[in-house]
Amino acid sequence: MKTYVFVVLLALTIAIEASPRQSISKYVEPTKAGKYIQDGRCILDPKINIDSITNETVRKDLHDWLWQTACPRARGVFTLLDEYAGETYSCANFPESWGISHPTEFFQDPAKYEEHLEYLSLYLEGVYNTTAVKGPQACDFAGLSVLYCGEDKQEPWKSAPWAEKVGNMPLRGVNAGGLFLLEPWITPGFVNWTLEMADQYTFCENFPAGSPEQKDLEDLWENWYTDKDFEFMVEAGLNAVRLPVGFWYWAQAAGLDHKPYTVPKQDILDKNHPITKFISMAKKAGLQIFLDLHGAPKSQNGLDNSGERSKDMNPERWGYDWWYDPQAIKDTTTVLVHMVKYIQHLESLGIDNVAAIELVNEPWVFGDMSVVRDFYRTTIEAIREISDIPIIMSDAFRHTEWVWLLNDWPYENTFLDTHIYHAFNPDDIASSNPSCDKLKQTVNENIACGYGSLMRYKTCFSLPSFMGEWSLAIDDCMGELRGARESVQFLDFGQCKNLEVRINDEWWIEHVNSFASRQMHASERELGWFFWTFKTGPGAKADPSNRYWSYVDAVDAGFIDFPITDDWVQDACLYNVEDAGKC
Repeated sequence: MKTYVFVVLLALTIAIEASPRQSISKYVEPTKAGKYIQDGRCILDPKINIDSITNETVRKDLHDWLWQTACPRARGVFTLLDEYAGETYSCANFPESWGISHPTEFFQDPAKYEEHLEYLSLYLEGVYNTTAVKGPQACDFAGLSVLYCGEDKQEPWKSAPWAEKVGNMPLRGVNAGGLFLLEPWITPGFVNWTLEMADQYTFCENFPAGSPEQKDLEDLWENWYTDKDFEFMVEAGLNAVRLPVGFWYWAQAAGLDHKPYTVPKQDILDKNHPITKFISMAKKAGLQIFLDLHGAPKSQNGLDNSGERSKDMNPERWGYDWWYDPQAIKDTTTVLVHMVKYIQHLESLGIDNVAAIELVNEPWVFGDMSVVRDFYRTTIEAIREISDIPIIMSDAFRHTEWVWLLNDWPYENTFLDTHIYHAFNPDDIASSNPSCDKLKQTVNENIACGYGSLMRYKTCFSLPSFMGEWSLAIDDCMGELRGARESVQFLDFGQCKNLEVRINDEWWIEHVNSFASRQMHASERELGWFFWTFKTGPGAKADPSNRYWSYVDAVDAGFIDFPITDDWVQDACLYNVEDAGKC
């Protein structure tokens, strides 16, 4: 029996040694989209330097703004490294070697300005390092600090694939909203918009092809934008246009049904198609196009800007028809592949000014971002089989998630689009008297510079970003902006009572102009910006809020410099704005 067991064991040993060895898989670190958070440093903004600190206003900003935002952080304490290790510090207990016992003692002696700048930078970095959760606001100290994550992430606009095409400068652009995707507030006089007919989907249901209203739509496509508009853009100092479109224009090419949406009579590959004519006019003027899929099959967000507004009274469910329908997601990818083929067709015709494609606009903020990330991956892989065109992805108004959602991201030439508005959340817009409006305005001016921290965070730890939509509005009072005043989207806080008071008021002109340049400044440290929107249509001009949403009318009102100058933008956040008014 023992001999038998020995023979069996020997046979098994020989068999195992004779068989090929099983390979043991090794861990391979994934390609991360951005830097690791631990690689970031929070430093004093370079604008605070030995030259600027001699300015009394800059020193006052540091005393009035920085300390009140920084001292309470990290539960009031901070730690330092190297020779300062082993101790815990606070604003009442700075390192003894600094010779400072209270924040007000900084920058009192001009002979110590350089030394104090060094201490201040160490202090900011110490507070940042002591903060447990390093989110987008962790390095926002009243716009006086900046997140640093390596020279390769500084001024990403310089290395963008479209840099030479836009004159080796940040993107300075506008959106052509309301043209190829109707939004009632942009064209309020186009038709009698109601709760029952509040988007392009219901418009086309009510007015099929051949109806007089459809002829008005065709006229809008063909004639609303002219060469003069593009000439104005160039004279204004702009270099790009973000062009929002609906999926239905490419539905037939993708083998999908576009109904009830109507489309131009020309085939999408016809050089006389209205979209192609628009892009051609932009090329003639020397402007780059960022082609943006604004409306996906079944609507990615339930907003009228997708073509189909949700009637669900619970906003958290908007866009579910797209998010959780695999066929809708697949159809969106198919449409985008055909949009890229369309761009390639344009290039064959010599129309080569489409710089990038955006996969889908504003997937709804309350959705599962991993669904969107997976859609992005699938679509990028499909597009990369035929093109290396730069690809833009909406962050869906979400921020920190993209740091870890893109931990495994082997794709090149991909970028993030973030939309920053000051016109929708209750804490942004609530005010019911003129004095409160002024306080709200100055607060938003300062917040605009602080949002640079948010955009820097994205560029550092996920992907280079630009601000694809922004406006000058600090309320949601523009016509049918919320779909309808009676809809679930609009809440009355008294914010629309005093709009006329601001018209032609010098204080408001000065501060809205400041607000514009500050938003541009924050964006131009990254890839740049696109204002929403270039112009509004019939019926909108009489609305007192129009000048905050229409670039053309904002220029006319003195809210935006014409043309834009580098000094106006680059110096915008040098000082904080004193609060005005009270609520």
